[in-house]
Amino acid sequence: MQSLLETLPQLAAYQPALVALAILCLAILVQSFLAGVLGLGKGEGTPGMPLKGDHTKLSFRTIRTYANSVENFSVFSASVLLAIIAGVGAAIVNWLAIIHVVLRLAYWAVYYNGVGKVGGGIRTFTYVLGLLANVILAVLATYAFIA
Repeated sequence: MQSLLETLPQLAAYQPALVALAILCLAILVQSFLAGVLGLGKGEGTPGMPLKGDHTKLSFRTIRTYANSVENFSVFSASVLLAIIAGVGAAIVNWLAIIHVVLRLAYWAVYYNGVGKVGGGIRTFTYVLGLLANVILAVLATYAFIA
């Protein structure tokens, strides 16, 4: 069976963005596992109940990081796919997708390790830059659809 990239060769130019999306998907699946093991496995939290603790606890940071990733994944996925469907230039879509994923992975590493201040530090910086890449993708997709 042929892949969609083989059937529609014009999509092949977007392969790096799609690979970035797949990598982020895999990273979130790993986070899901780690949220169970590190976040709930120590008995510091109860599944389905409000999160306890604060940023000093790895269990708290693990679950918060996973929740943040899940919250951001659908919008990023939609932005990438809509940009591709709208025909936004492959180079810009690829670069923005890669930048977003690299920043999300950096955010994850920074948050897990408890580096920097809770607000306004390196964690906020990586989050905001990743968000900016996503906003640019969404704006470009929207513009391509209405222009």
